[in-house]
Amino acid sequence: MLSSCSSGGSGSSDNTTIGSGDSGTNEGEDVVSSSCIYESIPASNVIFSSDSKMTFAAAKSAGFTKGINVFGINILATTGVSEDKLIHAANILAELIDNDENGETDNSCVVKKLNELEAFVSMYNEDESEISMETLEMLGLKINSTGLGAFETTVNYESEDQHDASVEEIFHLITQFGYSKVYPETFGESNESESLLAKAMDVARGGRQTQIKNGTWTYNNTDCANAGKVGGSTNAWYFYEDNTADYASMITEYIYWAVSSNFGMHASEAGRQKAQTEWCPHTKSKLQEQDPTVYNLINNSEYAFPTSKMPIADYRFRSVTLSDISYF
Repeated sequence: MLSSCSSGGSGSSDNTTIGSGDSGTNEGEDVVSSSCIYESIPASNVIFSSDSKMTFAAAKSAGFTKGINVFGINILATTGVSEDKLIHAANILAELIDNDENGETDNSCVVKKLNELEAFVSMYNEDESEISMETLEMLGLKINSTGLGAFETTVNYESEDQHDASVEEIFHLITQFGYSKVYPETFGESNESESLLAKAMDVARGGRQTQIKNGTWTYNNTDCANAGKVGGSTNAWYFYEDNTADYASMITEYIYWAVSSNFGMHASEAGRQKAQTEWCPHTKSKLQEQDPTVYNLINNSEYAFPTSKMPIADYRFRSVTLSDISYF
């Protein structure tokens, strides 16, 4: 499905994972045209644009030795990452971008923006220190990426205690450098954001707080048994307590929880147990009942979020295979 995308207006500075070059633009300055006809290939060998400072040599100098390109987005991996884990992540990326699995991007404007920003997934085996992003920064590269560990890339709750982190980390890339940029007034993720998404999150957290106080985030509730809902009790139902996270990261995590709950990722008892440490509406029905504001945002067909099915690393339109892997 090719989407026709309405651009957002101007806003405050958006967050990036690492910024260099001319990446420090305002939310509104990154908006693409009001409609996108943009075609890209579901899976192929790694591709770097001809005008990019990112090259195979640069990627190798940072510790990457192989990768796959999915709809123009590279997944770059270190030596310790197995081919199976890399292919798993590539399938997840394909399913998130083409959720109805017809071979076309569901929201071509978002994918175009991700390609323009050269957003990529940096995949390591067990520790992010396997990758030297400083090497890329020294080359003047804009590093718009999210990290993913192979050890946490797994079948969702196969062991009853671990979710598939590839869904989470890859979705973070899509919203941070895609949706947030294309629709800043609706899905903007920044420390100063007053987007519709940020305002919905403020309600879910029991009130707006953009900075930690006395070294911690404070919530009026951290127990799902006492959680509120839109139009009811103001007790928080989202209480992410990572004190190293800023307000922008809170938004990034919030939309991940909403979309992943909407497509059923946390519906099992193991999923509920893990979610309830920071998030209460862990199923689609609970999300609709408890947080209809964000439910309606992500289910609005204009934005083409992945709502058809939960990614399970089985992209049915076209199998990702060993032949799609590039080695540096």
